Amino acid sequence: MLDFLSPIDAISSITLLVLAIFGAVELVIIFHHRNYFKKNHLVIFKVDPKISDGKIGDFIKSIKPPFTFEIAIHHLGKEVHYYVALPKNRAKILAGFEEVKEVEDYHLFNHGGEHVGAYFKEGGDWSDIDLAKVDFSKVNEVGEGVAIQMVFGRRRRKGTAVNLRILASAPSSYQAKEILASIKPAFSSFGLIESRGEDFLNEVNFREFNKKELMYWGLKATPSKS
Repeated sequence: MLDFLSPIDAISSITLLVLAIFGAVELVIIFHHRNYFKKNHLVIFKVDPKISDGKIGDFIKSIKPPFTFEIAIHHLGKEVHYYVALPKNRAKILAGFEEVKEVEDYHLFNHGGEHVGAYFKEGGDWSDIDLAKVDFSKVNEVGEGVAIQMVFGRRRRKGTAVNLRILASAPSSYQAKEILASIKPAFSSFGLIESRGEDFLNEVNFREFNKKELMYWGLKATPSKS
């Protein structure tokens, strides 16, 4: 015959059950992202910075979506880098571009630091964006980084579906917010929604498209030439 649990034992059992449930949920989330990354293994290409001299808009429009385009400063150094990420089975479409080369993924985050991000919504026009005027001066050479990410989805009747995001990393939340604030003016014609959640961070890391952040890259809308 089974003995009845004491109140303390019952509470301990409930606590373990709750922890087990939360642990299972966490494992499901981890498995989801690992499975996503495995199925959609991305190849990262570094773009020659010379292509940014008034040609970024033309370069982006020359690539058939889906793909991801990023402008980033790593957590070490001040150099501005340009990247394109494509699923492995589509990477060959960049084979003819002399301006790109395959590289390992880069590191943006300050380990043990803070991050702050934002995504943009409709409100302006892509022709209002001049990427050459993005202010990266607030990004310190050591321990801080930032990425502007454009995740391009399928072309639709209204244009090409796109998510436009910014993610800044720094030793403190104040410093990360300062970096974000310095970059926002280049996108002032768009509505901005700040986000610091883990879901948003995972979207950026895995370069996932989110319908809730949907905007359109119009046929006539390209970044202004410098």
